[in-house]
Amino acid sequence: MSLNYLFRPSSIAVVGASRNREKIGNIITRNLISTFRGKIYPVNNKATDKIEGLTAYKTLKDIPGDVDLAIISVPRQFAISVMEDAIAKGVKSAIVITAGFKEVGGEGVKLEEDLINTAKKGGIRFLGPNTMGIVSPDYNGTFAYANINRGNIALVVQSGGIGAYMLDWAQRTRTGISFLVSMGNQADVKEYEVIDYLSKDPETKAIFVYLEGVSDGEKFIDTLPDATQRKPVIFIKGGATSKGAEAVKTHTGSLAGSYEVFRSAIKTVGGIFVEDLSDFLNLSRFTTSSEPISEDILVVTNSGGHGVLTSDAISRNNLNMIEIPERIKDDLRKILPDTSLPKNPLDLSGDAGRDRYMEALKIVQDLSCTKLVIVQSLPVVSDSEVAKVLLNFKGKGIVGVVMGVDEDSAMRILESASIPAFNMPESAVRAIRYLTTKPNPRKKIRVAQPINSAVEIVKGKQFLKDYEALKLMEVYGIRTPKWGIAESEDEAQRVADNIGYPVVMKISADTPVHKTEMKGVIMNVEKDQIKSTYKDLSKITKRVMIQEQLPGLEIFVGGLKDPVFGHTVLVGSGGIYVEVLKNVSYGLAPVYEDEALEMLQESKVHDMLNARKRNYDEGSLIRTIVSVSRLLVDLNVKEMDINPLIVNEKGAYAVDVRVVF
Repeated sequence: MSLNYLFRPSSIAVVGASRNREKIGNIITRNLISTFRGKIYPVNNKATDKIEGLTAYKTLKDIPGDVDLAIISVPRQFAISVMEDAIAKGVKSAIVITAGFKEVGGEGVKLEEDLINTAKKGGIRFLGPNTMGIVSPDYNGTFAYANINRGNIALVVQSGGIGAYMLDWAQRTRTGISFLVSMGNQADVKEYEVIDYLSKDPETKAIFVYLEGVSDGEKFIDTLPDATQRKPVIFIKGGATSKGAEAVKTHTGSLAGSYEVFRSAIKTVGGIFVEDLSDFLNLSRFTTSSEPISEDILVVTNSGGHGVLTSDAISRNNLNMIEIPERIKDDLRKILPDTSLPKNPLDLSGDAGRDRYMEALKIVQDLSCTKLVIVQSLPVVSDSEVAKVLLNFKGKGIVGVVMGVDEDSAMRILESASIPAFNMPESAVRAIRYLTTKPNPRKKIRVAQPINSAVEIVKGKQFLKDYEALKLMEVYGIRTPKWGIAESEDEAQRVADNIGYPVVMKISADTPVHKTEMKGVIMNVEKDQIKSTYKDLSKITKRVMIQEQLPGLEIFVGGLKDPVFGHTVLVGSGGIYVEVLKNVSYGLAPVYEDEALEMLQESKVHDMLNARKRNYDEGSLIRTIVSVSRLLVDLNVKEMDINPLIVNEKGAYAVDVRVVF
């Protein structure tokens, strides 16, 4: 059923309305009276006459007219009987404000299941339980503030407290809200449905989402790419640390965390992921503006120090300081004092007044870049004067940074014209970076098509022995060094002679182990050392693996099955430092070649491969990542890692592989 009745009802009943003005049901009723133009029906089983001047009813069934939406705020033990009344009345949708369900465990879990089943029988879509409610352009159905600035930013939050804070922030910063949706427990209506609905709303320019978890990872990554193509969707996640994640016996387990996989999922669907609340809120200044914003930046300032610090911030955020064209420099020289040079950052000098700002901006206004205009309030110029100057250049990529005694009034001037306004240049730069590096959304189609010979290798196994894992790599077209297995000194000598010297010898256990930590890997073994080396290693495991020793860069390529988003590929520095450096990039399977390259760039592996003109075969590594992503899905792998995967001029070679099902 459409969510229209939830967001655009023509009649609303408040079940649990109260005469007590401190009760949630009363606050919701009053908020509706001040915002909703349709019919409002207070419902209270002790009702005798009126609540807040409106006729009150004992039950939903007593209401004479149709009810599109029921807002339920009753003790949890009565919620299901109210839902049954709603079904009998023909109510189309509901918001269950009441808490005490799944979030508290125990009996609450069973109550929530009963609530879901009851609503499903009657075809009622409901938000919650344990929600603060909804603010829409048509009504305020929350127990938060009644007076909310109307605007074009939608807020979707999994925390009522965060929702209340963001409404307070919106009031303080004069930010207009189109929707606020407090998701609660998501027993029925899910976050991806709400985001998709809001992305189609003409009154909403951008959607800001605070999530602590995702209800259905597959549906999330299937639905959201369409939403992010319609308008910017900005995400922040609560619960950045992953407590109690089982490390199993691969490196991947210790590297995995829902936070990193969540960030990868947001990149996949084309969302903007930010890491703290200040950046989350700062981005709203751009999403409510129509200024054309580019990663190419010209800084205009009356403070050399602010110009230097801003330039540093631009460099740290991988944005670009433009070079001012010579013809523009000639014009700037005519208006700048002798102490100022026509370069970026453009320092107008501490004696610059409003007229110098006006003249400089007239000269640079048609440059195709973001003009980050900074003013430090001084006796010769105020923030407000410069803010008024900037109004003349609206639409030219203007971002204002106003600092000093009258910065608040200057920000009001800029905000009234929908020009992004900040009081710190670093905040503006970070927001520009988030906006200009928004990823393109990708659809992930996961179809398992296992290779028959691979199925034979893994059939009935919880994990693979190391030599079985190497065979599996070869089936999927992933190269391996020359290798062999020995269970005696003579056999070790024959295998090594066949491979050629020097070789690497290592223990070959029946279960996945970290061989280096067990002192089970010996390198640079020559012909006359084979038997003695085998003798030493066989004290740990009788079976010993012998491999061709390859030069090159050690890379880590791993995979895991995330409980929310499914199969995910990890790439980073390899060898013994993988868990120390943790410069790891994550990508949801299947990973395509362009994504694999992005992962190598993000993890700095791309730079490592190309340092000092090494000419290592990056293409072979990219193809390996793609093959691993296919293998994970085909064989439903729980965890795996290739560490190291050695990359040199000739290709990429899986040296040590662990796979767990």
